[in-house]
Amino acid sequence: MTRKRSGWVLRAREDPTRISYLELFFDLGLVVALSRLSQRLTTDLSWFNALETVILLAAVWWVWTVTAYTTDWYDPGQPLVQLIVLGVMFGGLLMSAAVFGAFEDSEGLAFAGAYVGLHLGRGLVLVTALRGRALRLRSLRVAIWFAITGVLWLGGAFLPGPARLALWAVAITLDYLVGLFGYALPRLGRTSTEEFRVVGEHLSERYRQMFIVTLGEILLMGAINYGRADFGSARMAGLILLFVNAVALWRIYIVYVAERLAIGIDQSSNPGRVALVAAYAHLIMVAGVVLIAASGDLIITEPTGGTSHAWLAVLVAGPVVFLIGRAVYALQVFRSMLWRLPIGALVLVAAAPLLAQLPPLGVATAMNAALLAIAYIPHAGASRYLSSRNVRTRW
Repeated sequence: MTRKRSGWVLRAREDPTRISYLELFFDLGLVVALSRLSQRLTTDLSWFNALETVILLAAVWWVWTVTAYTTDWYDPGQPLVQLIVLGVMFGGLLMSAAVFGAFEDSEGLAFAGAYVGLHLGRGLVLVTALRGRALRLRSLRVAIWFAITGVLWLGGAFLPGPARLALWAVAITLDYLVGLFGYALPRLGRTSTEEFRVVGEHLSERYRQMFIVTLGEILLMGAINYGRADFGSARMAGLILLFVNAVALWRIYIVYVAERLAIGIDQSSNPGRVALVAAYAHLIMVAGVVLIAASGDLIITEPTGGTSHAWLAVLVAGPVVFLIGRAVYALQVFRSMLWRLPIGALVLVAAAPLLAQLPPLGVATAMNAALLAIAYIPHAGASRYLSSRNVRTRW
């Protein structure tokens, strides 16, 4: 099967933009990874472990992001593209299995090897499949950059913990930044705006779908922790609070014109870059969700116990990080500042010392009250204001 304009493996611009079953299947792997990361965070509430978890989360999220671009640029109905996505999904599964010991010798090499292998494998297959096509150069640039950062990932796997953290931090930072500069390389140039073009409606739906799936992590961890403990009234209250928390996050994410992302991308002079910025903002929001899911361990298992400073930080940081990410999302993509989001984050941070004397159930109740207020009181005015604007993103 061939296409005169797009090539046999490329997604034609006139193709349907709906999400494929393959992409839905791939997102299941993200749930597994986030579950492992939230569990990893609760095992050690030190700052060092938190930084390690951030690096691992950023790597997992980058796998999802690059795969979202892959199924936007290439036809997921083609067997070769399906094979690529399934291969990446298996590599992501290996990464998920290794997250607990990723900063130890053997599992660190497994994590880095899977990360580098899935990116390079995808790149080599696409470079081969696009032989004779002008867009082959785009895939070649991306593959070369992953090979460059891959040296840092694999080299870091042989270093002790602090050095590994530093080297992997440099590697993931490069992975995130080179796309903004078109994967520029000497002699090969940089990816043009037209080569970096994406389908706004497709990627917008991918982000919304992914975030809804991510919220399931809060419910999953809540149910797991509740099942491990006695079914008491206090623990039931904790489970209800986690459910309400997920509802509030869903409301805050959806109600403020999240569906306008497609317009923001398509009206931009550089849609590929706008979509990347949206990916960065979603990473911050997903980090908040992971923190909230991790806090479910304390809220349900010890709802009326003491709240240590470390656990207080987790309980407060989850909503705060999410609100910051949602504010960045609105500002960078829609060029509109939703002031209730950063103000809400500041209020929660300021209230943290006052909440230190409350049990986990009390802290979670205060967090939920703030999120519900942001989500529901009132929201119509903000939505009408943003809907009335001509949403344009310039770079």
